[in-house]
Amino acid sequence: MGGRLYGQQALQEDFVPRLVGLHHKDGYQVAFAYPKGAPVIRIVGGSGSGKTALLGAVHDAYNGRVPLARVDLGAPGFGEPGVADGDDDVPNASRITHLLYLLAYKLGLEVRHFGRPMAFPRLSLGLLVVTAWRPQNSDEIDVRPPDLRRAEADLRTLITAEDPDVRRRRESLGRWFDVVTANLPQVLSAVPGLDAIAGIVLDTARAQLLRSEPDKGALAWWGGRLHRSQGYQGDSLQRLFQFVRGFRRLDDRRRTAEEHLVAALLDDIDANYGTLRRLNKKPRPLLLVDNAHTDVGRTFLHLLDSGHGAPGKDPTRPVVLATLLGKGHRHPPLSEVGGDAAPQARPLVLSIPDIEPAHIAEMLSPVDYPDHLPRIVARYSGGRAASARILADAAVRRVEEAGTIRSRELLDEAAPALLTKLLPDPVMQERLVLLSAAADAGTRRGLWTFAHPEDHSEELVAARVREADDYRTRSCLDGDRALDLLLRHRLAATITHERWRDTQLRLRSLCDPRGDTYLHHTLALGRVEEVVCVLHHRFTVAPPAGWLTSLNEICAAPHPRVGYQPPAGSPTLSCTACGSDVPGPHHEAVASLVPLLWRLSDPLTLAPREDELTTVRIALETLYGNKAAHGAYREASAAWPARLRAGAQAPDLPVPEGATS
Repeated sequence: MGGRLYGQQALQEDFVPRLVGLHHKDGYQVAFAYPKGAPVIRIVGGSGSGKTALLGAVHDAYNGRVPLARVDLGAPGFGEPGVADGDDDVPNASRITHLLYLLAYKLGLEVRHFGRPMAFPRLSLGLLVVTAWRPQNSDEIDVRPPDLRRAEADLRTLITAEDPDVRRRRESLGRWFDVVTANLPQVLSAVPGLDAIAGIVLDTARAQLLRSEPDKGALAWWGGRLHRSQGYQGDSLQRLFQFVRGFRRLDDRRRTAEEHLVAALLDDIDANYGTLRRLNKKPRPLLLVDNAHTDVGRTFLHLLDSGHGAPGKDPTRPVVLATLLGKGHRHPPLSEVGGDAAPQARPLVLSIPDIEPAHIAEMLSPVDYPDHLPRIVARYSGGRAASARILADAAVRRVEEAGTIRSRELLDEAAPALLTKLLPDPVMQERLVLLSAAADAGTRRGLWTFAHPEDHSEELVAARVREADDYRTRSCLDGDRALDLLLRHRLAATITHERWRDTQLRLRSLCDPRGDTYLHHTLALGRVEEVVCVLHHRFTVAPPAGWLTSLNEICAAPHPRVGYQPPAGSPTLSCTACGSDVPGPHHEAVASLVPLLWRLSDPLTLAPREDELTTVRIALETLYGNKAAHGAYREASAAWPARLRAGAQAPDLPVPEGATS
């Protein structure tokens, strides 16, 4: 089932019907948005953004109403039960041929009110020869059944003859086909479970091979297409069987052969729309391709793009919706295809929008929730519908059971499920939880060595850290703030106070004492006074914009669990900028800003009180002190309280433009 969609209705309820030509619920026809054929549509979003739910909703709306195939290119067997993963390195099959078998089978299923089921004679012929035919002088060890080898040898003699007996060749083709069909499990041994589907698809090929007019139909299509390519000679049947040799090369010629096979799929679909279906404006077939960012997905979409642009008189093309894991903000949102919009980009790339506050409120609506809860859900979900759903469901369950909810307890319960959704590899997840304590790249290796002293080699340490970072990048989660918050919450929840202190001390020891990162870890240790003294000194020498930037970064330091105490024996500090034991107004302003902004940067904090916002404003106005050169502090005194009220936290508080050095 597709599940509830958020922010995707414009595509599901408006754009897809105009692509397919059929309303998403009712049976009436809809005018085509692209009368001459829609582009391949790529839908980009992060993990948990709702890509799979969108395809599920479209599938549920059109299943049994139009020819439809849904495949998951990231799942074993492309999501087909009982079919194993294939291998691209075997001579007679590839991931693309496995996919094409599955698409032809699913699109060929009977659909009510559509008429005769779709047939794929061109594709089935191409798949038959690449799957079952073995070129002469092949260096592969032949372990096929004897009857298949005999039937092939007899057929080869007739195919290679310059003037073959047409009747004898047709009889030999029939015997060979029957033996192939009887031995499909062995023929397709590289993909266990595919033989049943392949047998149904290949039934179409028999009629084409044995027809009395071999220069017509699907065989003639292959003859004409291969005639336009170099290196194919003879009649249509001879060219078709020569085609296998290029497929088996396992190099660029295989990709060219796969291009021919995808072209056969597209031309078969077009041929199923004869004059009557076109006049009646029958809805178009629908291909739903999930996880198309995989290697096989990228290849298939490239082949589809090439085939869609093939010359022809307005051929009927399938509607293709493909989802890809990626950073969607780089592309136009799905909402742009609402109304009468029909973007002309080919291919068309759209993004799934972030979940909105109204959607979160809807998820929480079954209970009377506290006012701050939607903000917590939004902060930790990172705009992902699935993450918001996990958090909201956990919150609703807790309120129903206990009548109340505490933010930290909610995150303790939900964080494991959230991290498993985003980072399903448990080893990499554990590494990233540990590495989340490091504030910059320079301290990550030192942290790993501290936590794993058994890894003595610098090369091994570098590899461990790089593998974790690469995994996060491949998951399109590099730089993701919500994930950072989850990782740090999980770290604080799973280590002792002593381990927290030792980790922060180790990280601080790896930093330049003059830098922001050093103070970041100092604050994480709870040494607030030390940070205040250094920042007061910096205030006297640093440009205002640079000072505010440092304050932002330092006050974003992570928070230990409740009950943590700063390390004993911290030195008694005197502020070098004050010049006396009595702190001046600037020192007091810094001393009020640092602990308050740090506390308000805790992602689990409630909305700031008005008196706290007033404290921030007054402290920044004090630093301004009516000095023109300190104008950045005055601007911040107006902007920061408003942004804090709206839910912003360090390090995202706005710094007025200006020099930071």
